[in-house]
Amino acid sequence: MSRPFYFRFKNINEIIDTEIIQRLPIKNQLMCFVCIIGSHFCYSLGTRAEKSIIIKRKYTFIRNGFTEFMVIDENGKHYNVTNSLWYWKWNSIEDWCLIKKNTKFNIQYYGLRIPILGIFPNIVYSKKI
Repeated sequence: MSRPFYFRFKNINEIIDTEIIQRLPIKNQLMCFVCIIGSHFCYSLGTRAEKSIIIKRKYTFIRNGFTEFMVIDENGKHYNVTNSLWYWKWNSIEDWCLIKKNTKFNIQYYGLRIPILGIFPNIVYSKKI
């Protein structure tokens, strides 16, 4: 699950009465957990796309104590270069360091830009052309 979404709801026990959660059987709690993980899996595979972009700018920013590694393409679209469990990708920082400005890349990414939740598309593969 993306960090911005998680941090908006990390104190969910303060929002929902803990008595309600305690009354739910463990089977229902596990079912809710599986539904959340399954929906993120479907989101990451269902929104996958490929395209060629020219990197115009790259930057980092800190959100909720985590550093986000971002790039902007020639159309002004922002992408997050991040690790992904579903794509078994764990070297995003190295990829971000190899990305140079004004260079054309073929990328594979997943996700949508959802401004109200602070969600960006995530690059999972990049290759210089």
